[in-house]
Amino acid sequence: MTSYKNRWIMGLGAAGLIPFIGLALCQLMDTTVFNLAMPYAFVTYGAIILSFLSGTLWGRALHYADQEQTQVLIVLSNVFSLAAWLSLLLDSMIIGLWIQIVGYLAVLFFEKRLIPGSIMSDQASYYPLRLVLTIAVVVCELFVVIDLQFPGTL
Repeated sequence: MTSYKNRWIMGLGAAGLIPFIGLALCQLMDTTVFNLAMPYAFVTYGAIILSFLSGTLWGRALHYADQEQTQVLIVLSNVFSLAAWLSLLLDSMIIGLWIQIVGYLAVLFFEKRLIPGSIMSDQASYYPLRLVLTIAVVVCELFVVIDLQFPGTL
């Protein structure tokens, strides 16, 4: 991958963190933006991004369907997308956020383990970037979980 593409990927990945960080800070400071309920906005954005990441597994499976066994990736892609949807349907945003946390960590794990020899696992900058982004997202989600579970403690 060219350094130009790497810059785009890194820039878009970092930009994707802005809503996580901003919404988590608003939740922690008990602030609203555009009159939105911060926990709902946060859980919704998290579900969208988890579904997006699930789609990358689907895309990988379709791209390499003739060259390797990709059924597991297709199934996992659907499982993670359904988990993201489920996280929106639950009455408990705390449980929804835990579902998303597990989903983000699982997608990262399966990107590394089930996609050996690909740009997702071998490209010098992709996996470290995904690792940093996933850690940042999980930390934001944990802060929101703690704030929802124990209001005013953070």
